[in-house]
Amino acid sequence: MNRRHDNRGLDQRSREILEAVVRLNIETGRPVSSGLVERGLQRSVSSATIRSVMQRLESAGYLQQPHTSAGRLPTDRGFRVFVDGLRSGWALRRFEAPSEMRALARRDIRRTLGTQDRLKVLAALLSRLTDNISIVVGPSREAVRVERVEFYAKGGSRGLLVVILDTTQVRTGLVDLPPGTPTHVVAEAVRLLNERVAGRTPAEIRREVLAAIDLVRTPVTECAGSLARAGGELLTGPAAEEIEIEGMANVLETPELHEPEVLRALLRFMGSPRTIGESLRHLQRESRQEFGVWIGRENPVGELRSFSVLTGTYALDGRVGTLAVLGPRRMSYQRAFHGLDALREALGQPPAAIVS
Repeated sequence: MNRRHDNRGLDQRSREILEAVVRLNIETGRPVSSGLVERGLQRSVSSATIRSVMQRLESAGYLQQPHTSAGRLPTDRGFRVFVDGLRSGWALRRFEAPSEMRALARRDIRRTLGTQDRLKVLAALLSRLTDNISIVVGPSREAVRVERVEFYAKGGSRGLLVVILDTTQVRTGLVDLPPGTPTHVVAEAVRLLNERVAGRTPAEIRREVLAAIDLVRTPVTECAGSLARAGGELLTGPAAEEIEIEGMANVLETPELHEPEVLRALLRFMGSPRTIGESLRHLQRESRQEFGVWIGRENPVGELRSFSVLTGTYALDGRVGTLAVLGPRRMSYQRAFHGLDALREALGQPPAAIVS
């Protein structure tokens, strides 16, 4: 979830030590000892003081100790304090992004967005920028529109109807026309059909076009009606879910994925494109912010409760889709924020207003 937790009971020293534990855990992947915290702090704090503060943080639910002789790990609540601190200062911190990160985003998008595999390009780029799993979901299927319709005669009264969507998806199917329909009538019927369906969603075509296209009976409208009804599923069926995933190798070797059940949960989630699309759109809507952050058990998606997920939106050709960065709870949140920000900026979108 993305609401700020009530952490007003944490004094400045407790926050500093908690953030030091989080940063060191992100860097090492291991439980953090008081001695490591002492070396990592910028100012002198005694080891005894650090141990005492870490014990209080554990009692308050910000840290946990895997076993008696180990150091401590951040809990979801501890990571949340750290992330909220990043977000609260993001207006200034976003300018700390390495210049090469923004240059990479601009270069890759400029070079490759003319291709048909644009979502794949975005996913690969986001994975490189964040060093985690990246997921790019195309626009909601309800928002997809028909771009144009083409017809190719195959002999006799049969032909191939081609429906091209504005996502570059193509649907094809064989249709039958009334025998003896003149070629020029078919050409005019295709032109009329394009006038009626171009720029409309499948739902709009189903609701407003199919039944009315041949209300005025002429050879052309009758032929257009025949084409529309014969190709009804091509024109009105829901668009396939467009999803690209990159960077699985970035997390497969992390200690978290050595737990079989954690790996199985991730694979279950990744195995269903429909679930991925619906879940990420839901998370982004629930975040009510440009970037949502879901840490561990905050996530309503059960398979993702061992991970952290950052969500955002992007715009491409006037259509809005969803971006996500998925990784271990100890991911580099600052790098993930910077990566999402750089990608959106390279797409011509204004900087995200990341607030906690």
